[in-house]
Amino acid sequence: MNAQPHGTIAAYPEIIVVLGGGVLPDGTPAPTTLARATAAAELAQGHPGAAVICSGSHGVGRKPPRTEAATMADVIVAAGIGGERIFLEDESRDTIGNAIYVAERYLGALAPRPVYVVTSPFHVQRSVETFQLVLGPAWHVEGVASAPASDDAERGRHERRFLQQTREFLAGIGPGEVSRMSAKLRERR
Repeated sequence: MNAQPHGTIAAYPEIIVVLGGGVLPDGTPAPTTLARATAAAELAQGHPGAAVICSGSHGVGRKPPRTEAATMADVIVAAGIGGERIFLEDESRDTIGNAIYVAERYLGALAPRPVYVVTSPFHVQRSVETFQLVLGPAWHVEGVASAPASDDAERGRHERRFLQQTREFLAGIGPGEVSRMSAKLRERR
């Protein structure tokens, strides 16, 4: 797999960001992560000029042998998407981290362009709102839902609380102020 850890993304007129949803202890993607990566590959096939950013290290617990980003990149390449289109963000451990690290590493220096955030159906609203707050109003952020996974209902029960926590975390920081958001995120870690 030839994913770009820090390559240039400026030439791509559209950006697809796929959010990790867990890695199994053996380093393979959890069902949620697999569903999201599969949806991102399908979207990338329909948008041949789009870069694909695979975002995520791991959620709670010990770091697995491979990151969510790396496992998703493998799935996307196996679906026929060229590795030169794939970029990795492999530090984040939650949705706010996904948005901040993607913006900081890849999008901060770019002119605004369409961003498609691929995630589970229960997670679309929070993800889109989070990316929009992080990137600012000049960016068009659209959510794309993957197929549901078996644990979506359980995970979705907490979305309202997590969305409120995201809003509280970003309170007092203006949309698009990525450096301030990043500093606050690193303090929290």
